[in-house]
Amino acid sequence: MNNIDKQKLIDALLSSSGGKLNKNDINGAVGSKNIAPLVGSLSAADRQKLNAALSDKQSMKQALDSPEAKAILNALLGKRE
Repeated sequence: MNNIDKQKLIDALLSSSGGKLNKNDINGAVGSKNIAPLVGSLSAADRQKLNAALSDKQSMKQALDSPEAKAILNALLGKRE
């Protein structure tokens, strides 16, 4: 997963969001490194689920330490491994 196409990741995020997010919002969040507008566009129930997931520090650390998460973050941030 070293060579991930950022546009493919954004397209996957769009398709998995069920229409809750739009391409301009995602591109803006990636460009500004600010997800607040994306989080704000979620329903109250989805925001609650996201906050619950983000507040579990052990699970977040485990997820972010995975090779897949590192590859996705590097692709979104434009870093090469």
